[in-house]
Amino acid sequence: MDRDTLLVKIKEICKAEDSDLNIEYALDSAISIAKNYCGIKELPEELENTVIDMAIDIFKSGQYGGEDENGRLKSITEGDISMSFGDTLYEQYGLSNIKNYEKRMMPFRRIKWN
Repeated sequence: MDRDTLLVKIKEICKAEDSDLNIEYALDSAISIAKNYCGIKELPEELENTVIDMAIDIFKSGQYGGEDENGRLKSITEGDISMSFGDTLYEQYGLSNIKNYEKRMMPFRRIKWN
């Protein structure tokens, strides 16, 4: 699986600029997560779409300079001051764990030998 090809696909899907380091970071993170989960050194071609999906989710949830980490402001109460925030993008896309991709990566999982 060629990293540059994956990067081009992700940039096209996200409609991002050529020099977007955030997308490169998201792709590197997705590749690392998949390799560590599966216990493999090279990703098979069959995991290409999974890695792309993961990278896009990581990119969208990253909030790189966008939304505050607390999420969007949902409500404000003025008496005794109260503010509540909605879910962050990180939680919306379900990246708090790997379960969204677990079924897709399970067939490629191998036992790690030290």
